[in-house]
Amino acid sequence: MRRIDKVYHQLLNNFHEFTLDELLSKQGSSAQEIAEQLEMERSNISFELNNLVRAQKVIKIKTFPVRYVPVEVVEDIFREKWNLEDMEVELLEQPVDHQKKQTISTNPFELMIGAKGSLKKSISQAKAAVLYPPNGLHMLLLGPTGSGKSLFANRIYQFALYSERLKPGAPFITFNCADYYNNPQLLLSQLFGHKQGSFTGANGDKIGLVEQANGGVLFMDEIHRLPPEGQEMLFYLIDQGTYNRLGETDHKRTSKVLIICATTENPGSSLLKTFLRRIPMTIHIPSLEERSLKEKIRLTTFLLGKEAERINKNLSVHMDVLNALIHTEKFGNVGQLKSNVQLACAHGFLNNLNNKNVVELTVRDLPDEIKQDWISSSNNIERSKMISEYVNIKTIISPVVEDEMTKIDDDLSFNLYHLIEEKVEILKNEGLSETEINRYILTDIQLNIKSFFNQKTFQNSNLMKFVGDDVIQITRDLKQVAEKELNCKFDRKFIHFLSMHIDAFLKRGKQIDVLSAQETDEIRDTYLKEYQVALIFKKKIQEFFNVVVPEIEVIYLTMVIQSIKSLEENKRVGIVVAAHGNSTASSMVEVATELLGRTPIVAIDVPLNLSPSEILANLTEGIKKVDEGEGVLMLVDMGSLVMLENQLEEKTGIKIKTMSNVTTSMVLDTVRKVNYLDLNLYAIYDSVQKDFMEFLDKQADISEKKKVLVSICTTGDGTAKKLEKILTAIINKVSSEPIRVLTVSSIKLASNIKEIQKEYEVIATAGTKNPKINAPHIPLEVLIEGDGERIIQQAITNGKIHSSNGPIRSNIVVPELCEENLRQHLVFLNPYHITTILLEWVQNMQDELGIILSNTVIIRIIMHTAFAFERTIKNEPIAFPEDEEIDDKLEKIYEKTEKTLKSIEKKLGCKITRDEKLFITTIFAEEM
Repeated sequence: MRRIDKVYHQLLNNFHEFTLDELLSKQGSSAQEIAEQLEMERSNISFELNNLVRAQKVIKIKTFPVRYVPVEVVEDIFREKWNLEDMEVELLEQPVDHQKKQTISTNPFELMIGAKGSLKKSISQAKAAVLYPPNGLHMLLLGPTGSGKSLFANRIYQFALYSERLKPGAPFITFNCADYYNNPQLLLSQLFGHKQGSFTGANGDKIGLVEQANGGVLFMDEIHRLPPEGQEMLFYLIDQGTYNRLGETDHKRTSKVLIICATTENPGSSLLKTFLRRIPMTIHIPSLEERSLKEKIRLTTFLLGKEAERINKNLSVHMDVLNALIHTEKFGNVGQLKSNVQLACAHGFLNNLNNKNVVELTVRDLPDEIKQDWISSSNNIERSKMISEYVNIKTIISPVVEDEMTKIDDDLSFNLYHLIEEKVEILKNEGLSETEINRYILTDIQLNIKSFFNQKTFQNSNLMKFVGDDVIQITRDLKQVAEKELNCKFDRKFIHFLSMHIDAFLKRGKQIDVLSAQETDEIRDTYLKEYQVALIFKKKIQEFFNVVVPEIEVIYLTMVIQSIKSLEENKRVGIVVAAHGNSTASSMVEVATELLGRTPIVAIDVPLNLSPSEILANLTEGIKKVDEGEGVLMLVDMGSLVMLENQLEEKTGIKIKTMSNVTTSMVLDTVRKVNYLDLNLYAIYDSVQKDFMEFLDKQADISEKKKVLVSICTTGDGTAKKLEKILTAIINKVSSEPIRVLTVSSIKLASNIKEIQKEYEVIATAGTKNPKINAPHIPLEVLIEGDGERIIQQAITNGKIHSSNGPIRSNIVVPELCEENLRQHLVFLNPYHITTILLEWVQNMQDELGIILSNTVIIRIIMHTAFAFERTIKNEPIAFPEDEEIDDKLEKIYEKTEKTLKSIEKKLGCKITRDEKLFITTIFAEEM
């Protein structure tokens, strides 16, 4: 076989049985990948691939690196012929559906209910944003849950096609930030894509949604869930039109995309100000309450028409049903109205199974909560008069046939009515009567409507009217039992799901056993703990209701408990407030909890007569008390408490970040962010620190100049930004007053520094160029070596810190630089944890050997040792040269290295080889 044929067949084999999504994600194979597969020279492979492109057999995708895919693979997966004039493309994109290529002849906004009423202003703003030259304005949609923000975003996209501001077939990509809010790295990967090896699990390159949305619209729902770093990446894309995939530093990508964001939150409190400034158009989407009666009726009849289309029958709807659905006081928004319509139609469908032509909806088909509200209302006559202007006593509603212009998002991935018919057929075959069947199905309908539990307003309203008070009472008791036995906390949905399940069991009477003996045995064995809890439930339910609970119901309860376990409350960051004085911390925490509600927070008062060991013990206890698994943020009043961070982390095994100069305002800001923003420990720390420094900057007149440290590099970015982070950490460590870090460029430094000195007191400078002012300057290399940190500390504290001539033991520079470099290379190890562990180990080795190492050497040792553990995990250890002499000195240092590394090997669960340890030993030996 010729070489070119081998290359082509390998390329074909690489995409054997690929799906469309897999192909779009992979985007082809690179020359290097094929060279490794065929064990040939990359240059030869590249030569043959380009020959195949010229022969119109392979498509060249100009990504970085360049990738190739056979034409026949693309045609097979896309199911259409490839245009052979396009053998080189920027990106392999999803084929455009021919229907979407057609131009839109009707203004999509005109078809919306309320276009000339409650939505008139919103539509006017959206039109202006789409038509604004040259490429439109990015938009932020505000409105309560279920108000129709997603639908409105889709109409904006349709209008952009209609007005020809987007090309036919332009993509409309939807992304819900809440789906990944507890995993910021995965969230950013979904948005921007990632490079192979950029994080654990990144086994290949992946394109992100920003890339997929190029030339179209990216709709980002629940944007308040996007972490600050994601907002920063997004506003950089808005400003520059460029972005990087995660893990990329040497390649800028471009994407021309119109961004539409949506949130239910106050954007001023949940989004970065810098991000908000780049979204110039804010559009309010009205709630159902803000809409007119005519619009509410049109919405309700439209939703009923959708259900009629599913049932494939006309609906005969009594005016009282419309009256109750529209005027109930509890539903709150369009999403909830939709759920209520679905429940009513499901009940009506079951009650009209034998009627082939029409489903009649009466008051009896309404959900119990709405029915009771309608029955007890004294305004029904007045409401009926108002509704009678628009509808008859009975209104016939025909199926709504939807097209792309009228289609709205559907909560259900299945046809509920088909499900009901199937269940009825099964129960008939079991010999149940019609009455028994109706009881069984009706009590399960609520559980099958997923959107019923997805609406926030349901969680806040009195849902328990769907079940009896006695069921609620026993369910609350069972919740306490489950939490105690399973050692976990359940959220409010435990009451919802379990009460509905128990209510259904009690009303069904006869139990339907649809599981085989093998399946029930498997459930018992797999979920043993949950099964034991279900047995306790069985006993309590039998005693409480005086009924017999069969074994199959215990199995069902086991399955319910297991499924509810995944609905635990979101874990939050814990807060410890520690301040000197008898009640300083307690007072701040009391104010915060009174104003903002409960949160995982504890106050640690530190009387002046308390010993260091007592302070440490109290802080340890407080940290353990508030930890929910997401780490703890310590807010302290003085630098001395900041020094305890590493010691407390080691003692508790909990991630800790510390901020000094605590005030009541800072505590309030932190509690608010923990309660409402769903940020991780590091994001909250960064956010509070940034906001607090901005707050300090805005304080009214201060008689003396504010103190600053100046970070200098050639561009005023890059290295200086990294320096800024290090200098800020040094300040927080030793200073009890606010000191800001200013980043400047060395270009025109003389004029820049003069301007800074007019407004600030420069206490020190650090970086690549000496401004030659009356303040200490620390060159970059001196800061890295170790002495620079001590100089800065002395400058901050006016020389009050007296440390040894050598580098200080607990420094800032080493962990910052190590963690940053390791983050770019490690796959399996956590850069933060391995840096912390190895930093302490290096100190132990210095004590063992009686030496003091410079920062440069410490960084070298930590980096090398971290890579040694990484290689061990990957089973790729390196060998020590056989001809290298191991003398007595090296052997003695090796023994100490091996001894001190044992605890780390045990902690990480892997043991590095003697050869790896010898390499580490030689680094120490060179310094002796």
